[in-house]
Amino acid sequence: MSAVTFVPASYGPSVDLSAPYPPKTTFPLSLTPTHADASTDEKVAAARDLAETGQLSKILAKNGAIYFQNLGLKDAHEFSKFAHAFGWLPHEDIGNPVRRTIHAKNVATANEGPNTQPVYPHNEFGLSPHYPAYILFYCVSEPETGGETPINNSIILYRQLKERHPEFIEALEKKGVKYQLFHPNGPRDQVASAGTTVLQAYGQHVLDSDDTETARAKIEKEIRRLPTAEWIWENQSEGNPLGDLRVWQHLPAVRDHPRTGHKAFFNNIVSRYLNAKNNGTLHAPHKTEEGKYQPPAFYGDGSLIPSEYFETAVEIIYATRSLVTWKAGDVILLDNHAVQHAREPWTGPRKLLASLWDEPTTSH
Repeated sequence: MSAVTFVPASYGPSVDLSAPYPPKTTFPLSLTPTHADASTDEKVAAARDLAETGQLSKILAKNGAIYFQNLGLKDAHEFSKFAHAFGWLPHEDIGNPVRRTIHAKNVATANEGPNTQPVYPHNEFGLSPHYPAYILFYCVSEPETGGETPINNSIILYRQLKERHPEFIEALEKKGVKYQLFHPNGPRDQVASAGTTVLQAYGQHVLDSDDTETARAKIEKEIRRLPTAEWIWENQSEGNPLGDLRVWQHLPAVRDHPRTGHKAFFNNIVSRYLNAKNNGTLHAPHKTEEGKYQPPAFYGDGSLIPSEYFETAVEIIYATRSLVTWKAGDVILLDNHAVQHAREPWTGPRKLLASLWDEPTTSH
C-alpha cells in the first residue's frame, strides 16, 4: 500500500446524478492525494493502489467520472506514468477523424480545433465500432476564460429521453444510426485542419514509394478492421490519383454498459446534429456555402432524425451536465461507456492532452 492515498475532496463544478443513481451521487467525484507535496512516483503508486484494490472500478461504476485535483503533474511524461498506473491496455486508433499529435507514450493532444469553436457532447469514437473504454484528460495549461469540459451521463440521458420520447428510443434501437466521415487526400503531416487526411486516418502502412493501387489496397485493408464501415473513393484526377475517401458507419446508438448493465445513449449523434445546425446543413442537400457535404447523423435506414428529439437531448444534457473547470497539473478520468464530454470555447493558453485506454479483456 502506498504511503500516499487518494481521498474525496470538494470540487465546485460537481453535480448530483439523478435516477437510476442513488441520491447524492457526485459527478464527477473529486479525489486528492493525502499529501499534495508528494512526489509524482508516490501519486502514481497511489493510483495503482486505487486500481489494484478494486476501489477504482467501484467508483467508476457509481460516479462515472473522477477529477484528480492537486496532482501537480508537470508534463506529458508524468501524465503518461499516471495514466499507465491503472493497468489498462492502450487504445489503438483506427480511422481517427480527428488529428492528434503524440507527446508521450499513449498521450496525445485532445481535439486540435480552434479555440473559438466548441466541441459538442459525444462519447469518444461513438461513431466507430472501435472505441476506448476510458479517457483521461490532463491540463497542461489553464485557460484565461472559458475552456470548460462539460460532461454528462449517458445512462441518465437514455433514461430521460426514453421518458420524453419513447418512440425516438424505439426507432434508434430498431434502426441504429448512420454517420459519414470524409477524409481528403493529403499529406500525413498536414496540420492545417483539425480533421485527418486519408493517410492520417488509414495510411499507416502506406509507403511513399507505393503506387496508387498498392496504397489503396493497404488503406482498404485498414478500413476493413472496422467491420461496419462502407466506403467510396471520390474526386480522382490526374493530380489526385488516389482520390478522397468517404466512409459510412452504421452503428447502434444505444449500448448496454458492460459492467453495470444499464442502457446508455452511446453515440455521436447530438454532436453531429449541433455541428450541422451551426453549419446550416441540417436539411438536404446538407451542404455548406462552400459546397462541403456535412450532414447530421441519420437513422440507420438513411432517413432524417427529427430535430425535436435532438433539441430535447440538448435540453437534458444542459440540465444534467457538470462544467469541469481546469487547474494545471490536474486530470479527469471518464468511463466512456457512461459519460459524454464536450469542450467550451476559451481564451488564453488552455492546453489539454488525452490518453485513451481499453479494458484488458476488451474486444474493441
